[in-house]
Amino acid sequence: MIRLRLPVVATLSVVLASSLLLGVLVQSTQASAQETVSTVSTNFQANDFGLWSNSSLYGQIYNGSTELAKWTQLWCTGWDDPTCANYSQLYEDLILRTCKVDSDRSCIDSLQVNDSTGQLEKLVYYGESKSKIIAPFTFKATKLTPETKIPGGGGMSIWKSVTANSDGTPRYFASHVLLRYRSTCPEGHPRSDCTIELSDFKGSVYPVKIESAGVCREFALVSGECVNSVNFAGSERVGLTLRLDKNLTGWIFGRMQNADFSVDPLDPENNKIRVEGDVTLVPELKASVPKVDVAKDAVLEKYLKDFYTVGLSGNGNPGGGSTNWGGSISRNYADFLTAPNTELISANFDKFKLFSAFEKYLVPFSPAANNNGVNILRETNSIFWNFAANTYTGSNACSADKTKLHGLVVTNAPIYEQGPPAFIDGSLNYRVAGIHTNVDGSLFKGRYTYIVRSDTARCYYGFSSAPIEAKVEVVSADNSSQVATVLVSERDGFIKLQADNFTFSSPTIRIKLAQGAAITPPKPAQPAGAVATQLPKQITITCIKGKTVKKVLGANPKCPAGFKKK
Repeated sequence: MIRLRLPVVATLSVVLASSLLLGVLVQSTQASAQETVSTVSTNFQANDFGLWSNSSLYGQIYNGSTELAKWTQLWCTGWDDPTCANYSQLYEDLILRTCKVDSDRSCIDSLQVNDSTGQLEKLVYYGESKSKIIAPFTFKATKLTPETKIPGGGGMSIWKSVTANSDGTPRYFASHVLLRYRSTCPEGHPRSDCTIELSDFKGSVYPVKIESAGVCREFALVSGECVNSVNFAGSERVGLTLRLDKNLTGWIFGRMQNADFSVDPLDPENNKIRVEGDVTLVPELKASVPKVDVAKDAVLEKYLKDFYTVGLSGNGNPGGGSTNWGGSISRNYADFLTAPNTELISANFDKFKLFSAFEKYLVPFSPAANNNGVNILRETNSIFWNFAANTYTGSNACSADKTKLHGLVVTNAPIYEQGPPAFIDGSLNYRVAGIHTNVDGSLFKGRYTYIVRSDTARCYYGFSSAPIEAKVEVVSADNSSQVATVLVSERDGFIKLQADNFTFSSPTIRIKLAQGAAITPPKPAQPAGAVATQLPKQITITCIKGKTVKKVLGANPKCPAGFKKK
């Protein structure tokens, strides 16, 4: 499975990556402060892919300490900034700009959205958001890292449709595609021991409106116009094409449905990657429980006691990942019970375990739009189109092959595994979780698409190139099989498996592949009256050169230069 595991110590990158959620935390805890009953709460946002407001280069010098307070924080204008000549760790977050000419690389090639007739329309580039501009840079080869060409970064791009919205207003969309590079230099070691890697990749497309004046709730264009998000209608289909370095490998996962995915070589060092799919409704969930009621729920109480005793995954840091109103952190269960309102920030937890503990209290909600200076929360009716990819950290060699992009996994489930299905007992298993009903009381139906390279799928099973037969089933938490609509197809080197209309709360999607019979191409029929052609007789000779012996086959074979016929 793909997992991005950040260090347990609180690095600046953790603070930045979590700030999207902390912005919501501030809003929720301030409101909670007015209540007389202290609560414990959590939420699961589909917006945790994040929208960065700027391209940036930042990092730290550890100064020989693991304590954040003793580190020197760095903010750099570029890789050649003298301020950042020495560092322990640098992160570069690059918002990709649009491709201007055919030779441009690491950029957004095109954006398409369907029109009123359902046909995909190629949108026209309109403008770019205000942002720091980070210049391209070539990271020189070290002992551990080959020479790496790092692209430049700028602001989010805005695209305009030639068609209008249903109310006659202009139709605009924002595109946010971000690459994160991470460079580490061990303290006390020469710079030749530094490393750099592409650690993160994410993208989002969403509708916006352009206003010449007023409050820029989210961001402003270079032209000075304000950009504020609006909701998807729910019928949009989006196609995004990127030009990216072949070093982007692994798996892409995200929020869309009826997805298509392709990877085509652009030149020896770059690919053209296309991601297409319908927008999808993802219920965003929140839960709040009065602390005085926790003891009435044995499952929730045990979960919280364990957390405030041994911490996340038993790492001996109780309370880490949670925050009390006012910014304090409780380090034991008794202090947690008496502290003001507490938020468990889901990005820091095993979401499946957190979901199980709070499941009976979860209800749908939609976060308000916000820009905290680092991250942007857009307005949403919980309909999304986004994706991301992280480094694969599992043990299966088929998924760990770093020479290619293996495929795409997308679902509308609020909680899901961020990576490919796990290969267990001959099946590819993928877990999701969510509540049973929508806000209106209707049954929430799950959707899942898995697109995998044919050679990767064959690698799992040791199959030949013969056709693959696939079976998809959805198994509920009680191990009973669900009836779901499934689709299996193979085209252009990719196998597509889709399961729709399954229900929650914690089902597992199982994919079983089987090898079909090899297809023997039929011999071409010989035209009537054709006369068989007599092939010339083939002769084999033996040629020698010292101790080297070669055999040459042909109608009139001759030994290579320097060889003599035996």
